[in-house]
Amino acid sequence: MAGLLLHNARLVLPGVDAQASLPWGALLIQDRHIAAILQSPAEIEAARGTTEAVDLEGQVLMPGLVSAHSHSYSTAARGTENSLPLEPWALYTVALGRALGDEAFRLAVLLTAAEMLRGGITGCIDHFAYAGRAELAFAAHGETGMRVALAPMLHDTPDHDLLGIALPDALRRRVEGPPRPGPAEMDALFRRLHRDWHGRDGRLLLLLGPNAPQRCSPALWTLWRNLARELDLGAHTHLLETRAQAGIGRRLFKDGVVGAMAAEGLLNERLSVAHGIWTAPNERALLAEHGVTVVHNPISNLVLGSGVLPMADYRRRGMRIALGSDGSNSGGRHDLFEVMRLAMTLPRPGIDDPADWPNAAEALGWATEGGARAMGLAGKTGRIATGYAADLTVLDLRGAARAPLVENLVSVVHYGGPDCVHAVMVGGAWVYRDGKVLGFDEDKARDRFAAVRAEILETAKPELETADEAAPYFAGLAGKAATKG
Repeated sequence: MAGLLLHNARLVLPGVDAQASLPWGALLIQDRHIAAILQSPAEIEAARGTTEAVDLEGQVLMPGLVSAHSHSYSTAARGTENSLPLEPWALYTVALGRALGDEAFRLAVLLTAAEMLRGGITGCIDHFAYAGRAELAFAAHGETGMRVALAPMLHDTPDHDLLGIALPDALRRRVEGPPRPGPAEMDALFRRLHRDWHGRDGRLLLLLGPNAPQRCSPALWTLWRNLARELDLGAHTHLLETRAQAGIGRRLFKDGVVGAMAAEGLLNERLSVAHGIWTAPNERALLAEHGVTVVHNPISNLVLGSGVLPMADYRRRGMRIALGSDGSNSGGRHDLFEVMRLAMTLPRPGIDDPADWPNAAEALGWATEGGARAMGLAGKTGRIATGYAADLTVLDLRGAARAPLVENLVSVVHYGGPDCVHAVMVGGAWVYRDGKVLGFDEDKARDRFAAVRAEILETAKPELETADEAAPYFAGLAGKAATKG
């Protein structure tokens, strides 16, 4: 077989004007990549005679979306605590995470993937909090067909220490749980993951995943820098998500946390940072200067009352932006159409000239090429271009809630959603089509999760009681409904 021809489609091509009608055309897929973009009827007809052809019947063919910040395990915690600021909220998500066994972790990965695929997401960064189960997570991601960069977390300094919260000794021991693996153990783990999983199937990647710079001791900063250099790995971390974290950064680091990272050689084009709400102007300048990608998570920022990203200033500085859906128990649905709309519209009230407002083309770029860059795949996926990986989403905008007067990027971004995703392809292979996830049995995974929910909640009871006992010690932290200018 010479390849696959996807024809009779509206193409979302690079550089298209957001208001202009999407051009008609076809894509020739060969060896997992886009081999040609065909727009003349003669070219398309000639290709139809030499390869398998799929008629998309006028549907929109666009680059696959990328969620550049997510936590797969949190899908097993939907419906739980999400009405507190980040620091006390984290007590509850950690409590639930500790209650998950191997099967629950695997099911969470599969169900996260099913939701993402149904939403047109072809790739994600999974910032994975439980590094000891990273191999299990990689294996589960391998079943899904998605393109995934797993970033197992490095973390050895708890928030209560950073915030100067004096928990009673017995409570502190319960909150902290079992000792975390030390630098030597984490070094061995990352080297093993790199050897066994990095690059597997052409879809699975490894990133270094510091939880947040302030939550890592100097020894972990050294490990981060050394592994990045020796294994040639990118990194993904939380950064200055809350007002409280900004205060910690100013107290611990003479030049702020971003300045300290710059001094340690940790800022570069292969670093992506989630949130970045409470950066000072000099810190934003450093991030922009070093080509760091900031992953905007507008929904979780609002759900947890963390604040609003200073998007207008980031855009003025030429910051590289990507979008994330964050965790299922903080960001809600893994719906990047919703995230795009919110990221595009939140900054508008603070920008006087409408000509400077973020538009549909910019938002789609954040959700595609921006995410690909954060994964370490700049120039390899994230757009419809010859030689790029065939990571594609097919949208049907013909329903009553979507049918546009003009089929353009405005129609895609403003009105698109998971309910109009018709098919998804990763690396030239269909992974979702005609309402069905193809890589694994979604119904079986969902039914099995329903069967183990009671067990998870029962196992979590002691940990949740610990969270209930500890949460009042975090009361009064600044950050509720906070807005950064």
